[in-house]
Amino acid sequence: MKFQNPKTKNKVAIINIVILIIFITSFIFIYLNIPAFGKSDEFILLFSLIILLYLAYLGCPFFRYDSDGETLIFENEKSLPISFLVKESLSDFPKRKLIKFTIKNKPLFKKVLEIYISSRRVNTGLSKVNFDISYLNSQQIRDIRISLNKVINENKK
Repeated sequence: MKFQNPKTKNKVAIINIVILIIFITSFIFIYLNIPAFGKSDEFILLFSLIILLYLAYLGCPFFRYDSDGETLIFENEKSLPISFLVKESLSDFPKRKLIKFTIKNKPLFKKVLEIYISSRRVNTGLSKVNFDISYLNSQQIRDIRISLNKVINENKK
């Protein structure tokens, strides 16, 4: 199964740019003491900062999953290069190394896919990799869950 969501990445990039422009202009207006919106200038600055931080908290908007062939490929990409709080990740490994996975719902609508892989590099023999899937809808998450369960069931045989 192949899956990716480039449209979401583009939409989030546009939203980030607009909010960043609002944040910078309101900061400049406050610094230069120019009343642009009256008494709500500080509110707009604070609100835009909170939205930028929340979008960074949700993680990477682009997610790619590929289970065709002998390897599993997972990839997270940022929407903007200036998103310094967001960590990109790419992982590809043979299907036989997949041990288990969990999908965790964190506070404030954040969703994380945790993949557990058998590894000789770690003392426990189990390595964990996290991927942000907050921007996926429930149907897409269900499809990924079904595909990963198939891989795990094939590994048990």
